[in-house]
Amino acid sequence: MYDKEVYGFCSEFYVVEKTIVVVVEMGGETRRVRIDALRHEHGRAGDYSAKAYVEENVTVHLTDPETDASSDRPPEDITLDIKVWVHYDLPWTLSDSADDVLRCALGHLESRCSD
Repeated sequence: MYDKEVYGFCSEFYVVEKTIVVVVEMGGETRRVRIDALRHEHGRAGDYSAKAYVEENVTVHLTDPETDASSDRPPEDITLDIKVWVHYDLPWTLSDSADDVLRCALGHLESRCSD
């Protein structure tokens, strides 16, 4: 589907075949975790691996500098509270189906969750 010769600047292609989002208890906190089942485009037929991400709250402070030197308006400080998906390190998984790789990743995640 994606040809390395056409897109020579890319060395590998992965397609997100299936994604699940779960809510778990980790370290005494309720967390959202997203796990993607990735199909390797140029690997063997049925090469699937998983990538995991945890949702984090991030506060960003920005300063809007005065753009017009003749303006009397001082720079504004802007604070944004946003949610982002951050890489979550689970052990590497490889399977021949998207569902199998997700089940395997969930097993690894379970070992890190609170009772």
